[in-house]
Parts: sequence; C-alpha cells; structure tokens
Amino acid sequence: MSPLLKCPIQNREENEGTHPKKLNPKQPTTSGNRSKVSARVFSLDHQRAPELSDIVEGTIPVFHRLAKLLIDPGATHSFVNPAFMCGIDVNPVKLPYVLEVRTPTRDQRLITDMVYKNCEIWVGERKLVVDLISLDLKGYGVILDMDWLAHYNTQLNCKTKVVEFSIPREATLRLDVRGRLVSSALISGI
Repeated sequence: MSPLLKCPIQNREENEGTHPKKLNPKQPTTSGNRSKVSARVFSLDHQRAPELSDIVEGTIPVFHRLAKLLIDPGATHSFVNPAFMCGIDVNPVKLPYVLEVRTPTRDQRLITDMVYKNCEIWVGERKLVVDLISLDLKGYGVILDMDWLAHYNTQLNCKTKVVEFSIPREATLRLDVRGRLVSSALISGI
C-alpha cells in the first residue's frame, strides 16, 4: 500500500481536527477552553512573489524531501501543508489555542489547531529544527516565518535569493533557496 493511501488526510474520519477549516464569520472566537490567536501570512495559495519584495520562494529539504518553500519575514508563524507530511512518520499534536490565519489583505482566512513538532529542515549536512503549524496551503509545502529565521541568526538577501545562517560557534551556511548548498566553509562566532 502506498504511503499516500495511509495518509491521515485521505481519510477524513481518522483526521478529525488535523485539517484546517475555512473560518465561518459566525463562529465563536474560542474553541472549548482554548482561546483564538491571530496569525498573518503573505498568501494561503500560490501567488508569484514580487521580484522586489522581502518574500522569497524556492525549495528546501524537509525530512530529506524537497518542499516548495515560501520565506515570509512578515509571517507570524511557520506552516506546513498537511499533504506534504503524508508518508512522513510525524504526527501532529493539538495547539493550546486555535489559530486564525489571515493574509495581509484580509481576503483569506483559515483556522487550525494542529502543529508538527521538531520538523527537520536540512541545509547541507546541518539539521535545523522548526515547529510547523498544519495549514492547507495551495502551491507551497512550507512557509517559514521571522521567528524561525531569527532563531538561526539568518540573513536573507531578497535580491540574490540567498539565505545565510550565522549560527554561533558553527560554520556559516549559505543556501540558494532553489535547494543547493552554496557554501558551508566559512567559520564564524568562535
């Protein structure tokens, strides 16, 4: 049986609560005892990032599988498309709150309450870890936010589309977001 056939998204009954729902404006602002938290992201569906923006598109290995990536310094959280996680042996867990995700234009919004903890993003031979909130993204596998970028002391060159990770006491990693490691030979912070 293929991993996709065993995917929890394929069987809605087994997946109750793991798939984000479109928000109904008449829904209450809390879910049980959990409060609703607002989040922002550039896009919930595939839109070409403007050339002169601080939004960067590309690919990056997540659990050694290439993901279509959107680096969004304006996003408040990091997200993963649950369809991308099919076949990967990581189960989502419930957030302590319900997350309402909106685009800056407020024309789209979804709610979700599930997160994949300790997801592995690979830059060359270096494993970086991120918690990815489950969100039905169209055209992207992963969206990375400013907090994750800041955690790894990341410099983002939007013109050249190069991401530089300056992790203290480690080699500086440079990644072309099309997925190829540019250089990991620089030593910094020692």
